[in-house]
Amino acid sequence: MQEHKKEYKLIICVYACDKIDKYINEINAINATWGKLCTNEVKLLFFLGEEVNPEFVGPNYINLPTVKDDYLSASYKQFLGLKYIYENYKPEFVICCGTDTYLNIPKLLYYINKFNPLESSYIGGHGCSRKIGDKNYYFHAGGPGFIITYNCLEKIYPQLNKLMSDWINICIQNNIQHLIPACDVAVSYYVQQENINATIIYADDLTFLTCNYIGYPCHLNMVNIQNIIACHYMSIDDFYNYTRILQENNYFI
Repeated sequence: MQEHKKEYKLIICVYACDKIDKYINEINAINATWGKLCTNEVKLLFFLGEEVNPEFVGPNYINLPTVKDDYLSASYKQFLGLKYIYENYKPEFVICCGTDTYLNIPKLLYYINKFNPLESSYIGGHGCSRKIGDKNYYFHAGGPGFIITYNCLEKIYPQLNKLMSDWINICIQNNIQHLIPACDVAVSYYVQQENINATIIYADDLTFLTCNYIGYPCHLNMVNIQNIIACHYMSIDDFYNYTRILQENNYFI
């Protein structure tokens, strides 16, 4: 661990795959659109499987030892990505998302200014609940991404190395094996335990949006595009069309 860790307002932890064309195209779309706004106080990091793709080499691409590029790898990339971030940087906030997510960076930065990074907070929206054992746990939808404060990251850090193996055991013990790959449910479960006890901060569903920027597939004709901070389910065309709209409207700030 570095003695002096570079500080950022926000680090974006993107779990990504650079072996399949669909996901490669999404990485490239991020870099060509909202990724260009990740400068100075914002750090964009892509967390990838162990095997190196020479097209994606550099300080923004982190290959995680022993991690594959299968479906379950998104969970490992998310949690080991958070571990890497804590060990190498000191961000006030971290947001985790996949490569089909679009972040309105100026609006996101404006939004997080209302929160204290020294408090343990778990922020997001468009969520739901899942029963684990005898308790229902609310979770922020992982599609548009969830945010944790530095204080929350610091508290969860000791568990990150073995969090997935623990989570798999919890799912098996509670006969909820279908939730093993649900990394958004897993992080919610852990940040609500007594040792972390994060405050759940729920943004409006149509601010952190599991749908794309026009509300497809579940909120068609219900989305106020001016309010979106993060959206999901984005096609490559969506990335570029939405970028033009944001640029023409000063990112709705």
